Amino acid sequence: MPLILGVLGARNALTKQIMQDEILNPILDDLEKKPMKILLPAEPLSSAYIESWAGRQDIPVDLIKSDWVRNGRRAGVLRDAYIEKESTAFLIFEGPKSRYYLDLAERIAKKRGNSVPVYVVNATSVTPVLLEVDQATRVTVTEDEEKAILTIPKMWSTKCLIEDD
Repeated sequence: MPLILGVLGARNALTKQIMQDEILNPILDDLEKKPMKILLPAEPLSSAYIESWAGRQDIPVDLIKSDWVRNGRRAGVLRDAYIEKESTAFLIFEGPKSRYYLDLAERIAKKRGNSVPVYVVNATSVTPVLLEVDQATRVTVTEDEEKAILTIPKMWSTKCLIEDD
């Protein structure tokens, strides 16, 4: 599977040097191979920093524009959905006032599992953190087992721990 790094959110308050040295280079070192492409939202300043860094690494960049005229307030969400669908690794910046991108990162990590790396940069930090999801084991109960468990005698067969005074 080709490695395509999708960037969601932005961090415009950082300098180009911090973006590259503290965030992008550590992620590139952590990934097993260099991304084939980077998908970026076209609007934020931080995307320009990432694009500049990617050029020096010989990584092609696709800037994804939000179509505000056609999609109105949903434009950013639709742009992000496209980046999410096309990417096989993620760099997600938590917003300073909202948990939207942090929640999105958690949903992506749960949906895609640990095979897709999701790096999150918290609003108060410049250190990317790799999200890891605990893979819960699913238990299925057949209809017969459910009937056996939920019979009235079995439900009340255990000793009650609460006693009346």
